[in-house]
Amino acid sequence: MENLIQKVREGKFTIVYEEDRSFLSIPAEIVDSDSINFIMKNCDEIRLSLPWHRISSLGLNKFFFSGNVIPIDPKKEKISAEDRANFIKKLVFGDLTQEEIKFPGRIFVEETKEIGILERPGIAEACSDLARLAGFKACAVYAPILTPEGEVAGKDYAENFSKLHSIPLISIKELIEFRLKNEKIVERVVEATLPTKFYGTFRAIGYKSPIGEIIALVRGNVAGDDVLVRIHSECLTGDVLHSLRCDCGEQLESALKMIDRENRGVLIYMRGQEGRGIGLINKLLAYKLQENGIDTVDANIKLGFPPDLRSYGVSAQILMDLGVKSVRLLTNNPLKIEELAKYGFNVKREAIEVEPTEVNLNYLKAKRDKMGHFLCIND
Repeated sequence: MENLIQKVREGKFTIVYEEDRSFLSIPAEIVDSDSINFIMKNCDEIRLSLPWHRISSLGLNKFFFSGNVIPIDPKKEKISAEDRANFIKKLVFGDLTQEEIKFPGRIFVEETKEIGILERPGIAEACSDLARLAGFKACAVYAPILTPEGEVAGKDYAENFSKLHSIPLISIKELIEFRLKNEKIVERVVEATLPTKFYGTFRAIGYKSPIGEIIALVRGNVAGDDVLVRIHSECLTGDVLHSLRCDCGEQLESALKMIDRENRGVLIYMRGQEGRGIGLINKLLAYKLQENGIDTVDANIKLGFPPDLRSYGVSAQILMDLGVKSVRLLTNNPLKIEELAKYGFNVKREAIEVEPTEVNLNYLKAKRDKMGHFLCIND
């Protein structure tokens, strides 16, 4: 690993890959015209990973997300590789005004998590981590490698490409294992008994993490396999006020009842994930937009956020701390399943659907149709 990091320090490309896709990566603050030209010759779109605070401070989110990315370019008639390299560096160092930005463009800015791959196991985070580990800002230029047939290159092609161009390569799995071995981002602080009115008695374990204080409710011996697990995003309106606009409160109650019935399981209550990560006030603003006919996904985008800012790496480390080996995950969200699996868990899904109401039907349909949630809803 140290040899790879040294190559990054020297300004070399790295290949980051999964089984079915591979990406060229280089720290954003040292990108130049030659590296842009090499990317354009061998890859598809140019991507730039930036943390949320940088995206929002530059006002890039006012240009709106297309999916999870913001497509921009320097505002010029003819754009050279050098122009794009200089533009990217300005984005990284923050000395750019919105008047210098063209939207849409061909540089795809993607929000990346501050804690990197231990917070969200994505390509953007992996590339940013490599830059940070080499002593640069945690921002990276990266791009999917293409085969001669124009397909996104998988592992086998990436290995041959690596040998041909003498570019080191690393898998997301290897990078996760390296960071998990050398870093711990959650701290178990306290454990107390929590008797509840409807769901029996739990061990309430409090954790400190870079994203805030998290509580895990634990029943029985969970150090083992096939543990019933619910990772629940904080929702004041649904969990506490029993709002009919979402299904969060009912999912929370259902999960606690199921754990109580089995007398074994974990519920992780993720504070700070209100409104899929946008916060309480912004969620209310999104509600107002929904009252005017905009769905829950487009409302987030119109407010300048990606559809979903949440991540589940902190939850994964809590499960590791509890000794959980494999999980039966109470979820309708495929992203939770995918992310936990990347942290090494064997994940089986347990459905946790509630009966739609007239009020939340369109909300649930949008989550099903636009975010791929596993929901059986009669149209």
